Amino acid sequence: MGKVNISSLEPGMKIGRTIYGARGEMLIRKGVELTPGHIRKLAQLEVSFVFIDDESAPGTVIPKIVVKDVIADQTRLAAVQQVKNILLETKESGRLVTDELLSSSSLMVNLVELRSQDDYTFAHSVNVCVLALMTGITLELDKKELGVLGVGALLHDLGKVKIPDKILNKPDTLTKEEFKIMKKHTVYGYDLIRAAKGLEDVHARIAYQHHECYNGSGYPLGIKEKEFDEYAQIVAISDKFDALTANRVYRNAFPPHEAYEMCAASGNFWFKDHIVEAFLHNIAAYPSGVFIELNDCRIAAVIDTPKGHSMFPRVRVLFNQNRRLLPAPQEIPLSEQSELYITRTISTKEIQSLLESYS
Repeated sequence: MGKVNISSLEPGMKIGRTIYGARGEMLIRKGVELTPGHIRKLAQLEVSFVFIDDESAPGTVIPKIVVKDVIADQTRLAAVQQVKNILLETKESGRLVTDELLSSSSLMVNLVELRSQDDYTFAHSVNVCVLALMTGITLELDKKELGVLGVGALLHDLGKVKIPDKILNKPDTLTKEEFKIMKKHTVYGYDLIRAAKGLEDVHARIAYQHHECYNGSGYPLGIKEKEFDEYAQIVAISDKFDALTANRVYRNAFPPHEAYEMCAASGNFWFKDHIVEAFLHNIAAYPSGVFIELNDCRIAAVIDTPKGHSMFPRVRVLFNQNRRLLPAPQEIPLSEQSELYITRTISTKEIQSLLESYS
């Protein structure tokens, strides 16, 4: 199963992983052959990529890779709906409905979910929860602590229900005045959670502090170092990474490896060192199915990433140094090859161009 950018889709390709819409409804079932209408619809929904069945992709170079996520599609959809209920009920009557989401897995986070722009807040809250919990597991938090962290992560953006839609969904850069209003979502979230029954002070602190920075450059108060709650730091780095790797109305997503490098450089600057290390321990900088070029000029596809080796996945070499297709692909664990490393990612269009040179 290969990941294909929406701009590279062609009629006749088969969907390798079911695509769901903003309300959890099925848009295109796994195995369906794409039509021009399907492709136009996906573009309208601003879906950035889909997973395509290997046998329907151009040529035979697309590797048969089973892309696994840290939680099942059904679990993710249920959690998205839960967050949606929380936000909608808060908007209408101030009531909060909470549920703990705990996830423990040996898988690295590939962030392979497909989400549309209008569902960003809901899917983002679930992704932040998963990322925060995996970081908490790495930090050896107990089950009770993970439950507290998970609820706080789900509710971290709750204050956005009080931000006007015209600002929240503005397709351009916010003005200084609009950004001042946007920043108030941290205070609004704090107040809403403090007023709710069954929630803890730490949940309110997470909502209040998730845009603070370890060096004091964040908001709303510009706190720093020991004043920056550690649970809030875990949620904050999870929030930043997921936001960086998501397509937004005002910018395209950063590739995961670039977001990884930004976070890796943030120790004792944005967040405390040990929290950054624990967070990155679970992140696959190069998600399964991505095409990459090695420093010896060979081209490969990422298969998976061993835990704790985020920048050094297991890859399947497809082309030699001269861009010649190998008769038998070779699998290499980069974590065991000190002389080999990834220099860049390669688009599906570039791979298709290489394949066309053989026809």
